[in-house]
Amino acid sequence: MPQVMEKFADRLHREWLPSYCNASNRQYSIEGFKSSTIGNLSSFDAMWFMRAIDDALVTENEGYFLAPKSSAKEMLFWEGSKKESPRPIFLWIEPIITIGAIARLNKQFGWPSSQLGAQSKTWEFDLVCYCSDTGVEHIVCEVKRTSKEIEKLLHFMHYYSAREKQEIEPKNQTERNAYRKVQGIRKIWPKIFWALGPNDDSHIFKIVRTEGSENFDLLPVTEDELMY
Repeated sequence: MPQVMEKFADRLHREWLPSYCNASNRQYSIEGFKSSTIGNLSSFDAMWFMRAIDDALVTENEGYFLAPKSSAKEMLFWEGSKKESPRPIFLWIEPIITIGAIARLNKQFGWPSSQLGAQSKTWEFDLVCYCSDTGVEHIVCEVKRTSKEIEKLLHFMHYYSAREKQEIEPKNQTERNAYRKVQGIRKIWPKIFWALGPNDDSHIFKIVRTEGSENFDLLPVTEDELMY
């Protein structure tokens, strides 16, 4: 969908990049933005991100994006070395996927925007769907920028979900990240775990706890389980 990407790039340069760069705590030159990084984004994710913006499912101020139940603000950019002039600025793919997923949950799966938030309360997950009556986390979602990262995440989550809590966290960063997702699930016991990569690389699981234990299985399910 080349028209989608053209529209996204145009709005990025006119709206979101200036807002980010001109924020009082930044004051960066927009000339530092590396436009080539837009090529890392799929048209699918760009489309749903713009849907979230256009339908006011998130608000933006000085480059920060916030959903109604967010525990933290999202940014679309990250910076390179201060020593370079102008300072390099790069597009950050994960927040775009996350914000797009908020639109999907609202428009495609019927979740009220008031029950959706980026970043869980304990920071283990990128996106959460909360139950309206209790405020309990029903769906937790982890977003990765590549399908390879999703593959590794799920490999290690399956491994650690079948084992007791470790005395020492794994040293490898990728393995440790997955281990912390498992521990995050054990803290709150949501019903559904959603691993989401670029271009709708989507993996949805029902969390099935082993009786009398904190171990659990991740049972693959269909998109129907994301319905409100």
